[in-house]
Amino acid sequence: MTVRQSFGFPLSVDVGTDVGKIRDNNEDSVGYAWLDDGSLFVIVADGMGGHEAGEVASSLAVRVSEEVVRQDPDADPRDRLHNALLEANQAILEEGQSSGTRGMGTTAIAAILKGNHVYLGQVGDSRAYQFRRGHRIWRSTDHTRVQMLVNEGRLTEEQARHHPEAGMLTRALGHARMADGQPLVPEILDEPLVLDKGDTLLLCSDGLHDLLDDDEIGRMMAGKDSGSAISLLIQEACDRGGHDNITIALINAGTAVQPFDPSFQPPNATPRAASSDLAQEDENPTFDFSDQGFGPPGQQGGHLHAPTVAPGEVEAPGPVAGPPGDAEPKSNLPLIIGGVVALLLVLGGFGVCLAGALAYLMLG
Repeated sequence: MTVRQSFGFPLSVDVGTDVGKIRDNNEDSVGYAWLDDGSLFVIVADGMGGHEAGEVASSLAVRVSEEVVRQDPDADPRDRLHNALLEANQAILEEGQSSGTRGMGTTAIAAILKGNHVYLGQVGDSRAYQFRRGHRIWRSTDHTRVQMLVNEGRLTEEQARHHPEAGMLTRALGHARMADGQPLVPEILDEPLVLDKGDTLLLCSDGLHDLLDDDEIGRMMAGKDSGSAISLLIQEACDRGGHDNITIALINAGTAVQPFDPSFQPPNATPRAASSDLAQEDENPTFDFSDQGFGPPGQQGGHLHAPTVAPGEVEAPGPVAGPPGDAEPKSNLPLIIGGVVALLLVLGGFGVCLAGALAYLMLG
């Protein structure tokens, strides 16, 4: 665990990862770095694509993202996260093409903590949580098929948790396009979270949140130091089957997690509308990584910052939807012909009227 002073309180960070009980190798990656402007960068990435592919993708996401967020400390943290995730995506695409590894990719949840503000960027179903006095007060929203169905009111939260398509991502790093065929767009939280003294921020892969619900996570961490909290959560996930790799980054606005306060009433964190690209994702996404053990949908997501920089157009390996076909350009010929005919009819009518008038004058 490392600790630094930030906005009037010590800010501590610790990380942990475990292969779990089923898998032979750990495809998750996690990292953090104190940046030159005094902010803290943290990222958790959950790789996919099998041995020597998923772990390469996730480690690339961590390394490239850190390199990018370091480059311009004066830039808006949201733009830094957006660019970092796009460049990580490009690096994974290029690595997949050069190595011939079809389907290599990763999820990513990344944060820049600057003062008491938390800026978040996300691709996939790795999550971020904010806890206060042992209660969850905010949670990111997964990029999954079932989350879309929950958003549309077609599934309840409980139905989504056990849905057979729970492992279908609608976007992932290492895929040039999302499930709707549009170029990949990272989701960046439009407004930062605000940390109060004593708050805890938790970033994790779905190996944790697939097996422990939000309230359990908050209560199990409460009152513990970061290392003990991480170890306890990982052990509990393993005890419940550990079907996937489990990775956690824990950041405290203090040196330990606050004790659970049963009298505390969490603020009503109702989900706000997501950006249009999330709302319009295809009803039948083609990312199917169910064998990776991806978890249930998220709740309480925030409004997501619309990016302004278009991602690179590199074709993705793996099972991604292709771009929608361009419509054939419409011809202007029918409009021209119609205009000529109308003009001739007008001129013809005018000629008839003129001839009638002349005849009347001559005969009169």
